[in-house]
Amino acid sequence: MPWQGAVIFLDIDGTLRPDEIEEFEPEVLKKLGELKAQNAVYLVSNKNAAKKPSKKATGDVDLIDKKVIVIGDKFLTDYLFAKNIGAEFIMVRRKISGKESLFVKITYLIDDIISKLWIRKNI
Repeated sequence: MPWQGAVIFLDIDGTLRPDEIEEFEPEVLKKLGELKAQNAVYLVSNKNAAKKPSKKATGDVDLIDKKVIVIGDKFLTDYLFAKNIGAEFIMVRRKISGKESLFVKITYLIDDIISKLWIRKNI
């Protein structure tokens, strides 16, 4: 396991499971359990009241003097959330089902374009 004792904010939709799918694959649940065994893991979603990239999405989690990591699939929410809370960001390949709504597909497209432009500008 690469981390021990970290505070990890883990995006749900697009990261742990495709958008608009409610179930988690057994392998995802297994890996989540392994991560939780050695770290404080918090699942975050923009379907909650406090939305990323706002710092409020951390709730009352103590981040002082902790290694904080955000794992997600979207630049505009997950990366900016990490930046706002002073965390390391790990971007993962997006999980898609092919059943995403048109709105979600457009959101992904915009996010992909902006993240590629940002990466190109900052390399």
